[in-house]
Amino acid sequence: MRFFDASALVKRYVRERASTRVRRLLRRGDVAVCRLSEVEVVAAFARLARDRAMSVAQRDRAVAAFAADLAAWTVVEIQPDVTKTARRLLLRHPLRAGDAIQLGAALVLQEALAQPIDEFVAYDEQLIEAARREQLTVASSR
Repeated sequence: MRFFDASALVKRYVRERASTRVRRLLRRGDVAVCRLSEVEVVAAFARLARDRAMSVAQRDRAVAAFAADLAAWTVVEIQPDVTKTARRLLLRHPLRAGDAIQLGAALVLQEALAQPIDEFVAYDEQLIEAARREQLTVASSR
């Protein structure tokens, strides 16, 4: 199972550097995401539309495609074990709150599976470094 942060998921719907790689990884097995991504990904689409980097029609198609994909993925809910882990991560790593929740969700999922997740997929350098320090296997950004 691969865990995808919102920074990676956006690349599935918007043509950016590494979009092809993200699409390939999404097709290679089970996908897990944090419930927070449901908001963060749509926020990215909304920002791109406001900045005129995508049309409103493109935004709406991306939101619909994301919602359909989300229904097929494993979603880690933001439960107390995730927020407790995120609080610990914030004291250990220079993370933003959302990134700590994302990483906390991946770690809680890994514990629930009782085996390592295959890869943590993200495109935020501070988050990637924290994931590595937490002993997660991080997908190469190339």
